[in-house]
Amino acid sequence: MDSTPVLDTDVLIDYLRGSGPGVDLVARLGRRGYSITAITTFELALGTAHRRNPAPVLTLLDAPTLALSPRAGLRSGETLSRLRQEGKGIDIRDALQAGICMDAKRPLITRNLRHFTRVPGLTVFLPDDWPSGPVAAS
Repeated sequence: MDSTPVLDTDVLIDYLRGSGPGVDLVARLGRRGYSITAITTFELALGTAHRRNPAPVLTLLDAPTLALSPRAGLRSGETLSRLRQEGKGIDIRDALQAGICMDAKRPLITRNLRHFTRVPGLTVFLPDDWPSGPVAAS
């Protein structure tokens, strides 16, 4: 597993708002100390911060970006299908994010434990727990 973490959108939003656990984490890691996914770029473009002033968002998006490859897409779809069959469905964007991270063998740092800990095989950290230890899947 590559040890470079992938930051979820909620962590970057903390940083943009100037409050929450993502602020210290992003500052500590620096732009080359984390990756993002193409899904995060999409989600940040939807936000009001980007519409008001895209410069800070674009600065965060200067980090290495993981794409939705065909293999990651298949993994995302298979994961979401299985979770829905078990009555544990998650948002499609979260499934895509998880598939990309699992395909790249990267840990995800997020505050959204409710969704991401449902995904078997995904290594998840809370922002305050990086790099000490992942959160157990439910």
